[in-house]
Order: sequence, then C-alpha cells, then structure tokens
Amino acid sequence: MAVSQHIWHCGANLPGDVLIADLRAFRYEAHFHDAWSIGAIARGRCAFTVHGRPFEAGEGDLVVIAPGQVHTGGTSAGLLAYRMAYIEPGWFEDHAVALREGGLALPGPVIRDAGLCDAWLAALAPDAIDDAARSGRLSAALFGLLAAHGQAPAAPAAAQATEPDVCALLLQRMRDDPACAPDLEALAQAEGRHRSTLVKRFARRYGLPPLAWLRNWRVARARALLRGGLPLAEAALAVGFADQAHLTRVFKQVYGSPPGALRRSAGREASA
Repeated sequence: MAVSQHIWHCGANLPGDVLIADLRAFRYEAHFHDAWSIGAIARGRCAFTVHGRPFEAGEGDLVVIAPGQVHTGGTSAGLLAYRMAYIEPGWFEDHAVALREGGLALPGPVIRDAGLCDAWLAALAPDAIDDAARSGRLSAALFGLLAAHGQAPAAPAAAQATEPDVCALLLQRMRDDPACAPDLEALAQAEGRHRSTLVKRFARRYGLPPLAWLRNWRVARARALLRGGLPLAEAALAVGFADQAHLTRVFKQVYGSPPGALRRSAGREASA
C-alpha cells in the first residue's frame, strides 16, 4: 500500500483538524472518529463502508460520517485526492441549532452536490491563512451544508429493556477510562453468557469488537491530547498504550500518518 501525501492543519483555535490527502492504493482499516468527518473529493473515486454497508463517492461528492460511526475507506482505483475536516461535535451543534431550534442532522454518507463540494474544497484549501480566517471559512461552509441538506434529527430509539445492557455498561466504562483493561470474561459471566457472545453483541451494536473499539478510542483521545500539546510519550501512557512506539504504530494504522505529522502541524500553526 502507498500513501502519496497526508498534510494536517491543526491550529489550536480551529474547531478540529483538517486533512489534505492524495492517496494511491491505500485503504484505512475499520475505525471511527469522535468528530463529524466532512470530506470533499477533488479527484478520483473512493469505496468505503459505514457499519458494514458499502458506498462509493467520486469527484464533486461530499462524504459525511457522524461521530462514532465505524467506517473504512480508501481508493477504489487510481488516485484519490480529497480534503477532510474533523469538526468537534459541540461546534457542529452550535451551527445546527442556529439554523433550527432542536438542531439538524446531515444525511449521508454521500451527498452529491458539486457546488457545495467546491465550497468545501475552497474552505479546506492549504492556504497560508491564520486560524481565525480558516475557522470563518469552515463556519460558512458548514452553514451552507446544513441549510441545503440538514434534516430534523431522528427521534432516539426506544431502549431495549428485555435484557441487562452489559454492552452499554462496557462502552461507558471504556469511554470514561481509555486506559482501563476491561475483564470481558467477568462481564459475560455476570450475565450468565459466554465471552464470545458478549463480543459479538458489542460488535453488532457498535461496529467493532470491544478491544478493537477501545484501541480506536485510545487513539482518538491521544490525538486530542497531542493537539493540546502533551508530549507523545505522556499521551501514550495517559490513554493506556504501552509506550509511544505502540501509540505511533496504531495511530498510523488508523489515520494513515504517524502522530508526529499531527504534532508538527500543530507546532507550525502555533508559531505562525
């Protein structure tokens, strides 16, 4: 596999990160983000899955992935050039509520709107501008997208009360403490079930087996700590990795580039 280019813009005053990527013969493994992922495709086509369902998008399309949605991605053929914003949920919600009381949700994962795609490509262009100007571009692009394609959020599904929700308990435990080491055997036995049954139920609901979900969550939390300026070794230990080499290896598997690229970008933005 080959990655042609990953460029990160991670200014401390931005509502998230911006990724500019030119990929050849590269695929991301199943993962999720703790942010809204909104991408504009400049050239080529991508084939990806969201919670196991296959999708394709091409030049002029927008790709929208909600926080927590497990997805894969990469090239289906030839070069894939795209720009992606990872927008903090709170910032997204502020814009949605400004347009509609009760907020708005975006359909997806593919929105075919060439005009808006051009607007997002411009908003995410690698210009030498300060954080305030880039944040303003992102704000205008997000308002445009929500105004054109936003929908009233779906009502939350009724809770399943027919059986103890050990999966939700496990998820919350891992969210609260990324460095934890959950005892899946004990959790399963407390329900009178086999460990493999718990793992399968969790994967069906959340898109990944528990330990894979936890590994992804650790990387997401480490990324936030690195954006905040914490040294790599300290970030690795804070979220439960054995050392910075372990974090670096998993980070590259999930994001396509090592954490050093993110930290160098944040350092450039801070000194600009």
